[in-house]
Amino acid sequence: MEPNIVFHIGTFPVYEPVFWTWIIMAVLAIASLLLTRNLRKIPRGMQHFLEVGIEWVESLMSVDVGPARKIFVPLILMTALYVGLSNLIGVVPGAYSPTGDLSTTLTLSLIIYILGHAASIAKHGLRSWLKGFVDPFPFLLPLNIAGEISEFVSHSFRLYGNIFGGGILLGIIYMMAPYIVPVPLLAWFGIFMGIIQTVVFTLLASVYIQNKLN
Repeated sequence: MEPNIVFHIGTFPVYEPVFWTWIIMAVLAIASLLLTRNLRKIPRGMQHFLEVGIEWVESLMSVDVGPARKIFVPLILMTALYVGLSNLIGVVPGAYSPTGDLSTTLTLSLIIYILGHAASIAKHGLRSWLKGFVDPFPFLLPLNIAGEISEFVSHSFRLYGNIFGGGILLGIIYMMAPYIVPVPLLAWFGIFMGIIQTVVFTLLASVYIQNKLN
């Protein structure tokens, strides 16, 4: 299903996923500015929650990765925040979940995919990275390439399928029984499922980068 066009910038159409992505980016940028402008050595107020989030992301990255894991904390944290807010914003009437569009999830997965391989090249060198595609035998090169592509595709389709499918199911239930079961289903698919999918996507992104670094 093609998303609706919200408005045009000249001849360039701005679709719903792009429009709501801009809104989410603005919210995250403003929130980041407000939460980090008065940081203290002894945390107070919202700084507690900020540090808990950072420590959670750091804990996802294996100790075996070494000091390099701290480099990816901002990437994983912002990915989790963006995916989480994108999943949950669909609960708001009239809003659109960018993660319910395949182009969004493909782009997110592609960023993780490219940065994971770039980190592998930076750590192990180009020759070692290329050698990984022909291990343990050169004739397995097509299978190794297919395996890399499948990881990237499955990562994006898993998030897209759950968010898009959940939205369709909610729409069907609303049409069938709008006054009987909307609240429990909204809570499950819109909030709990959004949080679950955020955690799963973030964990997979972290594991993928760790595998490339190791």
